[in-house]
Amino acid sequence: MAKKGKKPISKPKKKGSSKKKSSNFITRLIIIIFVLIFAAFFILKFTKNIGSKDKKQTQQTEVVKKQEKMEKMEKKEKKDKEDKKAAETRAVETSITGTWMSTTGGAVLTMKNKEYRLDFMGVDSDAPIIGIYSVDGDLITFVNKKDPCKDVKGLYEVKFNKNEIGFKCKSDECTKRKATLPTEWEWLDTDE
Repeated sequence: MAKKGKKPISKPKKKGSSKKKSSNFITRLIIIIFVLIFAAFFILKFTKNIGSKDKKQTQQTEVVKKQEKMEKMEKKEKKDKEDKKAAETRAVETSITGTWMSTTGGAVLTMKNKEYRLDFMGVDSDAPIIGIYSVDGDLITFVNKKDPCKDVKGLYEVKFNKNEIGFKCKSDECTKRKATLPTEWEWLDTDE
Protein backbone atom coordinates (compact mmCIF):
# COMPACT_ATOMS: atom_id res chain seq x y z
CA MET A 1 0.00 0.00 0.00
CA ALA A 2 1.07 3.28 -0.68
CA LYS A 3 2.08 5.42 2.05
CA LYS A 4 -0.04 8.24 2.78
CA GLY A 5 1.67 11.54 2.77
CA LYS A 6 1.85 13.26 5.99
CA LYS A 7 -0.28 16.23 6.38
CA PRO A 8 1.52 19.27 7.33
CA ILE A 9 1.00 19.97 10.91
CA SER A 10 -1.01 23.04 11.43
CA LYS A 11 -1.24 24.89 14.57
CA PRO A 12 -4.30 24.18 16.48
CA LYS A 13 -6.92 26.80 16.13
CA LYS A 14 -7.64 28.68 19.21
CA LYS A 15 -11.19 29.04 20.04
CA GLY A 16 -12.50 32.59 19.82
CA SER A 17 -9.51 33.92 17.91
CA SER A 18 -11.58 34.63 14.77
CA LYS A 19 -14.19 36.23 16.96
CA LYS A 20 -11.51 38.46 18.45
CA LYS A 21 -10.30 39.51 14.99
CA SER A 22 -13.82 40.32 13.82
CA SER A 23 -14.50 42.11 17.08
CA ASN A 24 -11.36 44.25 16.58
CA PHE A 25 -12.43 44.91 13.01
CA ILE A 26 -15.91 46.04 14.11
CA THR A 27 -14.43 48.22 16.85
CA ARG A 28 -12.10 49.83 14.36
CA LEU A 29 -14.96 50.28 11.91
CA ILE A 30 -17.11 51.92 14.61
CA ILE A 31 -14.24 54.23 15.57
CA ILE A 32 -13.67 55.18 11.92
CA ILE A 33 -17.41 55.82 11.43
CA PHE A 34 -17.49 57.88 14.64
CA VAL A 35 -14.45 59.91 13.52
CA LEU A 36 -16.02 60.46 10.09
CA ILE A 37 -19.31 61.58 11.64
CA PHE A 38 -17.44 63.89 14.02
CA ALA A 39 -15.37 65.31 11.13
CA ALA A 40 -18.50 65.83 9.02
CA PHE A 41 -20.24 67.54 11.94
CA PHE A 42 -17.19 69.75 12.54
CA ILE A 43 -16.92 70.64 8.84
CA LEU A 44 -20.64 71.47 8.63
CA LYS A 45 -20.49 73.58 11.78
CA PHE A 46 -17.38 75.39 10.55
CA THR A 47 -18.85 76.11 7.12
CA LYS A 48 -22.14 77.13 8.73
CA ASN A 49 -20.28 79.60 10.99
CA ILE A 50 -18.40 80.97 8.00
CA GLY A 51 -21.66 81.21 6.09
CA SER A 52 -23.42 82.95 8.99
CA LYS A 53 -20.47 85.32 9.40
CA ASP A 54 -20.60 86.09 5.68
CA LYS A 55 -24.35 86.50 5.91
CA LYS A 56 -24.01 88.83 8.92
CA GLN A 57 -21.32 90.82 7.12
CA THR A 58 -23.51 90.99 4.02
CA GLN A 59 -26.46 92.16 6.12
CA GLN A 60 -24.29 94.72 7.89
CA THR A 61 -22.89 95.89 4.57
CA GLU A 62 -26.41 96.23 3.19
CA VAL A 63 -27.49 98.23 6.26
CA VAL A 64 -24.47 100.51 5.91
CA LYS A 65 -25.17 100.96 2.19
CA LYS A 66 -28.82 101.80 2.93
CA GLN A 67 -27.74 104.32 5.57
CA GLU A 68 -25.24 105.89 3.18
CA LYS A 69 -27.90 106.04 0.48
CA MET A 70 -30.35 107.69 2.89
CA GLU A 71 -27.67 110.18 3.97
CA LYS A 72 -26.91 111.01 0.34
CA MET A 73 -30.62 111.49 -0.37
CA GLU A 74 -30.99 113.72 2.69
CA LYS A 75 -27.92 115.76 1.68
CA LYS A 76 -29.28 116.10 -1.84
CA GLU A 77 -32.70 117.17 -0.54
CA LYS A 78 -31.04 119.66 1.81
CA LYS A 79 -28.86 121.03 -1.00
CA ASP A 80 -31.88 121.25 -3.30
CA LYS A 81 -33.78 123.19 -0.61
CA GLU A 82 -30.80 125.47 -0.06
CA ASP A 83 -30.43 126.04 -3.81
CA LYS A 84 -34.14 126.73 -4.14
CA LYS A 85 -34.02 129.15 -1.21
CA ALA A 86 -30.92 130.87 -2.62
CA ALA A 87 -32.64 131.26 -6.00
CA GLU A 88 -35.74 132.61 -4.26
CA THR A 89 -33.56 135.01 -2.24
CA ARG A 90 -31.87 136.31 -5.40
CA ALA A 91 -35.24 136.72 -7.12
CA VAL A 92 -36.65 138.64 -4.15
CA GLU A 93 -33.57 140.85 -3.88
CA THR A 94 -33.79 141.70 -7.57
CA SER A 95 -37.56 142.24 -7.46
CA ILE A 96 -37.62 144.59 -4.45
CA THR A 97 -34.86 146.85 -5.75
CA GLY A 98 -36.34 150.21 -6.69
CA THR A 99 -38.69 152.87 -5.43
CA TRP A 100 -42.16 151.99 -4.17
CA MET A 101 -45.12 154.16 -3.20
CA SER A 102 -47.59 153.08 -0.57
CA THR A 103 -51.02 152.39 -2.12
CA THR A 104 -52.60 153.89 0.98
CA GLY A 105 -50.50 157.03 0.45
CA GLY A 106 -48.24 158.82 2.77
CA ALA A 107 -44.94 156.95 2.28
CA VAL A 108 -42.28 156.13 -0.29
CA LEU A 109 -39.97 153.12 0.17
CA THR A 110 -36.63 152.99 -1.61
CA MET A 111 -34.66 149.73 -1.54
CA LYS A 112 -31.24 149.48 -3.16
CA ASN A 113 -27.90 147.80 -2.39
CA LYS A 114 -29.20 146.25 0.84
CA GLU A 115 -30.21 149.65 2.19
CA TYR A 116 -33.69 151.03 2.57
CA ARG A 117 -35.22 154.43 3.15
CA LEU A 118 -38.79 155.04 4.22
CA ASP A 119 -39.86 158.64 3.49
CA PHE A 120 -43.10 160.14 4.73
CA MET A 121 -45.04 162.65 2.66
CA GLY A 122 -46.79 165.77 3.78
CA VAL A 123 -46.04 169.06 5.48
CA ASP A 124 -45.92 167.52 8.95
CA SER A 125 -44.01 164.44 7.83
CA ASP A 126 -41.62 162.69 10.17
CA ALA A 127 -37.93 162.19 9.49
CA PRO A 128 -37.24 159.26 7.19
CA ILE A 129 -36.45 155.84 8.54
CA ILE A 130 -33.09 154.71 7.16
CA GLY A 131 -31.52 151.31 7.58
CA ILE A 132 -30.31 148.11 6.05
CA TYR A 133 -32.13 144.94 5.06
CA SER A 134 -31.26 141.32 4.39
CA VAL A 135 -33.23 138.78 2.44
CA ASP A 136 -33.62 135.09 3.26
CA GLY A 137 -36.02 133.39 0.86
CA ASP A 138 -39.22 135.40 1.04
CA LEU A 139 -38.35 136.91 4.44
CA ILE A 140 -36.81 140.35 4.82
CA THR A 141 -35.16 141.62 7.99
CA PHE A 142 -35.09 145.41 8.36
CA VAL A 143 -32.70 147.10 10.82
CA ASN A 144 -32.75 150.88 11.38
CA LYS A 145 -29.43 152.73 11.37
CA LYS A 146 -30.75 155.68 13.40
CA ASP A 147 -33.67 156.58 15.58
CA PRO A 148 -36.47 155.84 15.59
CA CYS A 149 -35.79 152.30 16.72
CA LYS A 150 -32.05 152.25 16.13
CA ASP A 151 -30.73 148.64 15.74
CA VAL A 152 -34.23 147.17 16.20
CA LYS A 153 -34.89 144.28 13.83
CA GLY A 154 -38.16 143.78 12.03
CA LEU A 155 -38.99 140.55 10.21
CA TYR A 156 -41.42 140.70 7.28
CA GLU A 157 -42.66 138.28 4.66
CA VAL A 158 -42.77 139.76 1.17
CA LYS A 159 -45.48 138.95 -1.39
CA PHE A 160 -45.50 139.91 -5.05
CA ASN A 161 -48.46 140.78 -7.25
CA LYS A 162 -47.57 142.12 -10.72
CA ASN A 163 -46.09 145.61 -10.11
CA GLU A 164 -46.89 145.59 -6.42
CA ILE A 165 -45.27 144.16 -3.34
CA GLY A 166 -46.71 143.63 0.09
CA PHE A 167 -45.12 143.13 3.46
CA LYS A 168 -46.64 140.96 6.19
CA CYS A 169 -45.18 141.59 9.63
CA LYS A 170 -43.81 138.52 11.39
CA SER A 171 -42.22 140.43 14.27
CA ASP A 172 -41.23 144.07 14.73
CA GLU A 173 -40.79 146.16 17.88
CA CYS A 174 -40.48 149.42 15.90
CA THR A 175 -44.04 150.79 15.95
CA LYS A 176 -43.46 153.44 13.24
CA ARG A 177 -42.04 150.89 10.77
CA LYS A 178 -44.65 148.31 11.78
CA ALA A 179 -47.42 150.83 11.15
CA THR A 180 -46.07 151.81 7.71
CA LEU A 181 -44.67 148.70 5.99
CA PRO A 182 -47.62 146.24 6.14
CA THR A 183 -49.46 147.54 3.10
CA GLU A 184 -49.31 147.21 -0.67
CA TRP A 185 -46.52 149.09 -2.39
CA GLU A 186 -46.73 150.12 -6.02
CA TRP A 187 -43.58 150.19 -8.13
CA LEU A 188 -42.44 153.64 -9.26
CA ASP A 189 -39.07 153.00 -10.88
CA THR A 190 -35.79 151.12 -10.51
CA ASP A 191 -33.45 154.00 -11.48
CA GLU A 192 -32.05 156.28 -8.83
